[in-house]
Amino acid sequence: MIEMGLIVAIGLGVLYARLGWRARLWVNSHPLFMDIAVFIFLNVLHWGTFSGLMVAAVGALFCSLTISLTRKLWGYIENKTYVPGWINLKERT
Repeated sequence: MIEMGLIVAIGLGVLYARLGWRARLWVNSHPLFMDIAVFIFLNVLHWGTFSGLMVAAVGALFCSLTISLTRKLWGYIENKTYVPGWINLKERT
């Protein structure tokens, strides 16, 4: 189940990587909303069996950890102010 949850998280990570930098900052700026949305989406997607729900829960956990990591890497926007991460996106524009 942990492996399948990791595969689900990698799939969502690929979707995240395809986003533009403004969309990434929006995702990073709303971590609670994204945690809840990903958890609900994965539960609806894997509904029906106990193992499916466990995969959804583990996938949501890995996505939550990934959002926390990306907030530290790329930063986020708080009160209309960019809080830079280790990799500063403002320098890329």
